[in-house]
Formats: sequence, C-alpha cells, structure tokens
Amino acid sequence: MKTKLLQMITYLPIGLNMILMKLNKSSEFIYGKEYAKYKTLVRRNAIDYDNNQDLINLVNHAIVNVPYYKNRYKKIKDIAEFQSQFDFIDKDIISENFNDFLDSSLDKSKYMLGTTGGTGGNPLKMYIPKNRHIVELGTMHNLWKNVGFDHDIRAVIRNKKLPVTQDYVINPITKEIIFDGFRLNEAYFQTIYDVIKKYKIPYIHAYPSTAYEFSRYLVKNNLQLPSVRAFLCGSENVYDYQKKFIREKAKIQFYNWYGHSEKLVLAGYCKHSDVYHVEPTYGYFELIDTQGKPITTPGTIGEIVATTLHNYGMPMIRYRTDDYAEYVGDYCEHCKRYVPLIKNIQGRWNGSKIYGADGSVTTTTALNFHDDLYLYLAGLQYVQKEKGKLEVLIIKGEGFKDEHHKRLKEYYHSKFSKDTQIDIKYVDQLLRKPNGKFVELISEIKE
Repeated sequence: MKTKLLQMITYLPIGLNMILMKLNKSSEFIYGKEYAKYKTLVRRNAIDYDNNQDLINLVNHAIVNVPYYKNRYKKIKDIAEFQSQFDFIDKDIISENFNDFLDSSLDKSKYMLGTTGGTGGNPLKMYIPKNRHIVELGTMHNLWKNVGFDHDIRAVIRNKKLPVTQDYVINPITKEIIFDGFRLNEAYFQTIYDVIKKYKIPYIHAYPSTAYEFSRYLVKNNLQLPSVRAFLCGSENVYDYQKKFIREKAKIQFYNWYGHSEKLVLAGYCKHSDVYHVEPTYGYFELIDTQGKPITTPGTIGEIVATTLHNYGMPMIRYRTDDYAEYVGDYCEHCKRYVPLIKNIQGRWNGSKIYGADGSVTTTTALNFHDDLYLYLAGLQYVQKEKGKLEVLIIKGEGFKDEHHKRLKEYYHSKFSKDTQIDIKYVDQLLRKPNGKFVELISEIKE
C-alpha cells in the first residue's frame, strides 16, 4: 500500500509536488516520533557514547534466541569476553546457515527480506526491520549536518532508471528531485544543471564518480551553481583526484560517508577533515589485522568488522565486511568526540588487485599518479579478464596530447613485469555496474 501511494505522489504534476516539498518543513513530522527520539539520542550522546552495553545486550539475546549462536557460545559479561569467545563470520557462513541466523521467535511481519548489492560476488539475503529507517535516516541526517543539511531538498543522481521521455521525478516526502543515474551524457548533464539552477537545490546526492563527472561538465562549460552547498556522496570508493577537482575546480564542498547494505556500520567525514567518524549509536565497529587482532596503532590498515546493535531478528555478530581502512585513532581533537576514526577506506579490497604475468599483485592505489597526468584525463578505469593482461580505459581530457599517451604507456609498463600485456584504450564513456555504480577496476579474476 505504501509503495503504491508513493508512486502516486511521485508522479503528480511537477508544480504540485514542488508546493508539497515546500510545505514539508519537518523531518520529525515526516519520519515519526521514533525517528525524532533516535535523532535526539544521537545528538545528545555525540561526544562519548558508550555502546558496549548495547552490544552485550544484543549478543546475549542472540545466544538465547538465535540457533547459530545458541549452539556455540555462552553469555558474556564484558567486551573482553566478547572478543575472546566470538569467532568472525562472513557472507558465506551466513548463506550456508541462513535459517540458523534467524531469531526463533522472529515475527516476519515486522521484517522485510532484502539483499546486499552483490559487490563482492553473490548477493547476501537478510531480514531487516521494517522500521530500520529510524536508525538509518536518523544517523545519516546527523552526518549530513556537517555540511549544513537540515531536511533540505536534494537532487539525487544514483541508481534510478527513468523512461527516456522523463527527465526526473519528484518525491515530496523525502524532498528529492530524482534524476536518471544511467543517462550520464553531456546533454543530460545540461538538463540536470538547468533543473538544479531553476529550483535552487542546495544539495546533490550522488555517487562520487557521478559527482566528479558532473563537476567536470560544469567546469568545462563554465557553469556555476551558487545554490549548491555540497555533494553528499557514498557507496563507492572515492579517489583524491575526484575530491580535489570537485573542491578546487568546481568550487563545491564534497562530503562522503561509508556504509554497506548489511547495515552494521556507518561513518562520515569529520566537519573539519576527511577523517571518517564511525557513529557508535548505529553499530559496533572493529578494525582487525590479518591475525584477527584489534588494530590500535595509527597508520595501520585493517579489515572493518561490524556487529548490528538494532537487528534482533537476524543479528550479524563480528561480520567481516571485506572492506579495509586505515586506523587514525579514537579521539577527534577538532570535534572533541571519542569515536573510532579511520580514513582511506577501500571497499571490497579483493576487487582492487591487478595481477601481472609473473604472478605479482598490484593494487589500484599503487597505480595512482603523483604528477600532473590526472589533469589531462576525464576518466580512468581498469579492466582485467585474465592474469597478465590489463586494459586501461581512458577518456581524454582537455589538453590531452600524444606526449601524454607516451607517458601513460611508460608509466604502466614500469609498474608490471615485461611480459604483462597492457592495452590502453580511449573511450567516450567508462563502464558501470548494473546498479549504476562506477568501480575503478572491473576484474574477472577468481582467487
């Protein structure tokens, strides 16, 4: 019923939907009392919220009510017992034991069955509380406050596919003007620009790669959007050249967050830097080394492990995300907050490995340029279908010359063994996944 109502509202006349959006002034009214209550909890406990007891309560509930944990563990009293007793789980373990991960008294009418996006292989099925938006939006909206967001209108350019006869739709409830995330060409970018300028939209919600491509279009055509306060980005790896171009060339703030479909951890940029603050009311966060030990030394890279604090129906405890980050600390001197701090997040780490003909492994991070080559590229992507062979897809940027092609060839050949085949191809568009996301490396290599 709610879906049909939403579709009806979305396809109302544009003028009427714009009026409804302007009348929509309170997120608490739209999303309900529980949302307002949770948002207040997040705000009041922003400095030093201790989620240890939340974790212990969830874990002990699972040990009593969830077969997978009931058959393996005893109740815990503190975090030390949690870390010493509980093994890590991953997507494969959950898939193989799906029913055992469900609370024995699960009321499925209060849950919905969803899946992950399948970034690291086959999608994972999971039950999620129907009122999950309380935690999801309550936390996210507090993160976005770092760039001034306060229930404002957003232009959304993500994973929506629209009919070719329709340039955008309006959702007055969520205050979104939603564009087609798969029609990313210059003609459509002009349409997006015109609509944002006409309605003076203050925020653009997009994938980092889309924010970058749209910014390049703005700069190339000398277009300004004075109403736009920031890009709100997430769901992809983000690269320094993207942030630098958006901020320095397009003159627009860039804000990024980290989250995943399993809904176990959420983190966003600090107001004062590009260090991520991991939000403690959302989930329980750990960063582990290759031996499974907690990382406490700044500068060390480890895997993100997370535990739900809100999904009692299908609790995932010590879930290995296959995402990696660099540990920064547990205290932000700018915000005076005691929260886990991380940076340089790389999603689905296995996907960033490129294999040379001699069996050596190079990461996409190691291939980053440290000179002015990025200035002459409008897009870059790697494709590897078999070990020892690499395609480099490049969109030529303004000022690209033969000398840049020569430098690219020399650069890539210097990074791999001599018998590694490297094919540089110049294209008009880079490849995207079926959900509209851009990935820097498309790899068919199975480890």
